[in-house]
Amino acid sequence: MIKDIVLVANSPGELSALVAPIAAELAHHAGYRVVLVLTPCQYTSGFEVEYSRRLKGVSQIITAGEYRNWVIMNHQLKVRFAERGAVIFLGGDLLHAMLVAKKLNYPAYAYLNERIAWKNFFRKFFVADEAALKKFAKLAPRGKVTRVGNLMVDSVEPLKKWAPEKNVITFMPGSRQWEIDYMTPFYRQVIELIRADFPHVRFQVVSSPFVKARPIEGARTVNFEEIGNSELVVTIPGTNTAKIAARGIPLIVVFPLNHPEVIPLEGLADLLGKVPVMGKPFKRWVAHLVNSKTQFFALPNQKAGREIAPEIRGRIEPETVALRAVELLSDLDRRQTMSRDLIAALGKPGAAKKIVEEIGAGL
Repeated sequence: MIKDIVLVANSPGELSALVAPIAAELAHHAGYRVVLVLTPCQYTSGFEVEYSRRLKGVSQIITAGEYRNWVIMNHQLKVRFAERGAVIFLGGDLLHAMLVAKKLNYPAYAYLNERIAWKNFFRKFFVADEAALKKFAKLAPRGKVTRVGNLMVDSVEPLKKWAPEKNVITFMPGSRQWEIDYMTPFYRQVIELIRADFPHVRFQVVSSPFVKARPIEGARTVNFEEIGNSELVVTIPGTNTAKIAARGIPLIVVFPLNHPEVIPLEGLADLLGKVPVMGKPFKRWVAHLVNSKTQFFALPNQKAGREIAPEIRGRIEPETVALRAVELLSDLDRRQTMSRDLIAALGKPGAAKKIVEEIGAGL
């Protein structure tokens, strides 16, 4: 009898780094059908459905609009669910996974990164590492939190290993339109500064599978799978920092707050940020507050508890980034050490297999 595994997620990073490896692992097991539920999120790119259709193992997709109508308005879906199955939370708000599980009368599981909730409702919580295990085990009933490893490592495991070509620097502007519009002019200036003094350096710009990158003159446009030839990657914060780190590619993380009013916020803060006159100053204040109170934005730095990959944050000039990039490009020993430390911080693959085994044992 077929069992439905319902994956609940929303934004680009979750789909590429968490949903993809779980769906691919489930594809190796007979007797499962994978249904992906996309939930509402202000950080979406608008291309999540199109991307998800290309994910190995995903059989059915429920859009954010269909989810609202189904869960809130009690409208019928075209999807007919199996009698038995499970719901796995992979990002967004845990509430959505709980509502879906209640609707289907399926047991609910969650892969946690940031917070825990509805501890008695979820059957089990999966975490990436020992630090997360210690953190969440204190908050949940005994035996409910299980360390499985980092799904983000699984997501890059099929890709080619790091094989750098001399003097190649890659820039990653992001996977959402506002990120690309914000970062492309900044990266263009950084590239021009480096090229002026080091004409032998070759440049690449990564185009996301969600939103295409804007071309930069003199830079080759590539996809994420192709960045293994980079001696160095310059990127904004996000899931991409973990995926780069898991491949052992040295990176610099940049978080310019020169125009923080363009950055979306969460919940009520985002609504307040849209209020005329006061909205922009409010968003600037929030962005600088978050920056000052956040020790590390890069995920490998968070995992390690120290700065492995340099972070350049706040009001920054292109010259600062260009100088740091050239310094790292000229320091092979530093980059090799960084590569080893990045891999160690993220851990080994195998999380998807462990999660599927745990859920299968409970069905």
